[in-house]
Amino acid sequence: MPAHKRVLVIDNGSYECRVGWHDTKEPELRFRNVLTKPRKDRKKDNSQATDALAAHAAAAPEECSKGNGEIQVGNDITNIEAVRAHLKSPFERNVITNWNHQEQIFDYIFSKMGFDGKSSIENPIVLTEALANPNVCRRQMSELLFECYRVPAVSYGIDALYSWQQHQRAHKSVQDALILSFGYTTTHVIPVLDGRMQLEHVRRLNVGGFHIVNYLFRLMQMKYPVHLNAIASRMEKLVHEHSHIALDYQEELLKWAQLDYYEAHIMKIQLPYNPVTASNALLTAEQKQEKRRELAMRLLEIKNRREREKLLEDEQHLQLLRKLRQLYEQQKLQKFERALQQQQIANLEELDKLLATITARIKRVKERALAPPRPSKQQDKLDKLPKPPEGVPQSQWLAELRGKREDLLRRKQARQQQRTEQGKRHTHAAQERMRIISTLAARSEKRRKAEEEDDGFGMNDNDWDVYKRINRYNDDSDSDAENEQLLEYEKILNHYDVSVDDAQNAAMQALSAAENYQLHFGVEAIRVPEILFQPSMIGCSEAGLAELIAFVLNFFTGEEQQRLANHVYLTGSCAQFRGLKERLSKELMELRPFQSSFAIYESQDPALSAWLGACLQAKQGNFRETLTTRLEYEEQGSEYFKEHVASNNYYPTPKD
Repeated sequence: MPAHKRVLVIDNGSYECRVGWHDTKEPELRFRNVLTKPRKDRKKDNSQATDALAAHAAAAPEECSKGNGEIQVGNDITNIEAVRAHLKSPFERNVITNWNHQEQIFDYIFSKMGFDGKSSIENPIVLTEALANPNVCRRQMSELLFECYRVPAVSYGIDALYSWQQHQRAHKSVQDALILSFGYTTTHVIPVLDGRMQLEHVRRLNVGGFHIVNYLFRLMQMKYPVHLNAIASRMEKLVHEHSHIALDYQEELLKWAQLDYYEAHIMKIQLPYNPVTASNALLTAEQKQEKRRELAMRLLEIKNRREREKLLEDEQHLQLLRKLRQLYEQQKLQKFERALQQQQIANLEELDKLLATITARIKRVKERALAPPRPSKQQDKLDKLPKPPEGVPQSQWLAELRGKREDLLRRKQARQQQRTEQGKRHTHAAQERMRIISTLAARSEKRRKAEEEDDGFGMNDNDWDVYKRINRYNDDSDSDAENEQLLEYEKILNHYDVSVDDAQNAAMQALSAAENYQLHFGVEAIRVPEILFQPSMIGCSEAGLAELIAFVLNFFTGEEQQRLANHVYLTGSCAQFRGLKERLSKELMELRPFQSSFAIYESQDPALSAWLGACLQAKQGNFRETLTTRLEYEEQGSEYFKEHVASNNYYPTPKD
């Protein structure tokens, strides 16, 4: 390999891919390591199929053209939120399993880096891979690079160790470290002694950035089930920018349980909302009716346009099916059978059924278009509403109706007040009622003494006045006619009249509705990243990060433990959480022996340090010794690679 060749460095992360030349300060290409395929344009496909059949009806029929949508990768995905549910990744956890997707991502990378149109890649490549990457994955990666893209040489390395090499530029004398690598799907604890990774003592926690984002989504989904689409698009930003790790999780929970603390620290996120303003409530009846008419016209126009488009599709499809029928009538049976297979039609009988169905549908649509428009139900309701009498202004008519309505309401309120007064013993109405009832009771006693003697009560109409006096304050029955009249008044006034109270009520309802479109992000800020230390919160039975560190340190002697604890190095995107360093200091203080020392160092750029470390290795004089060339690939086999300080260990697969 010539010495002047530039090296292409690819940090192939499971969340983000970073690509650039080794002699630059930052990658030229950064993108989400996902791809998607947009929906097919069915109308375009149908027209293409019709044109293809029309062109080849006389000759041998060709296969119908298929409108395969182009694959969109990374930054080329136009609206990633709209296709979030359809995003595909070549990774399963932190290893590559879908090689078709990986090949499409490599096509995207090499096209963006200026290799588009070239038959081979002439520059060597430095590529990151998972820690303890299986041989089968590396074998397929080598076959893809050497056979498909014909690269001259490739060097495999671990992103966490490349980041460590970048960190060593500022700490050249340090050869021992305990690396905590926070990835998208996993977290690794990697001990390094004398500059070499102790692979047999590396341990992995199957919790990473993906689980943190997904846990927050589940919490917000249960909290706001009606805002799923708005929640999904905001989770990553909330995690990366507003979440932090609590120094003492239980103590922080107790603080959030206090109302004053909650109101002082809660973050309210206003979702998109189109409020109904008070001015809309002040529209007159004519203006409201005009708005309804405009909306109805727009909806009718949309409906007619869709019907025209559907009619055009049906006519094109009918033309296609008729040409198929002509092939059968012309006794071109071989062409006819192939055309049926292309259109996924079973036989001639099914073809005739399709012809009849589409013909009838086209006929119905055309007849409906020629038929006179039917009056709308809304217009019928408006026509049935009472209108002002001739010669009477609408304002005067409405004022009279308002007066009649208020009179009815006053009478109903008076009757309600009377019923309330009767329930009190000391009111005049209650006392008068009791006096009359006691008088009637005394008369009833005298009648019993006279046995069967008839006193003639009721023969005179004046005798019934006593019941009228009893019920004078008990007229509590509302007339059905009055209730119907009141409903009629209210219906007319609601349609024609607008009051200030209605406008105020509309404004209050709009304000209340806007509050329903808010997300409250509070205790979730500390709860979601806490799963790094308590994986049981998401149902994971593994030990937390602090316990995992203690478990790894126990593999070493006391002197080696001290060497590792003196340089705890944090790298990876999740290492950017606020409070992580302080929390680890607290945990190590509890784990380490009394008065023992330890130090925690953070990467200057956790997201880019692995790519920068790979660039640093490509600049070293012995870089050629780390490359696996095409000749070695052909001689040693596809799973072979050269080891170096930042790579995995090579263990050939045992032969059967």
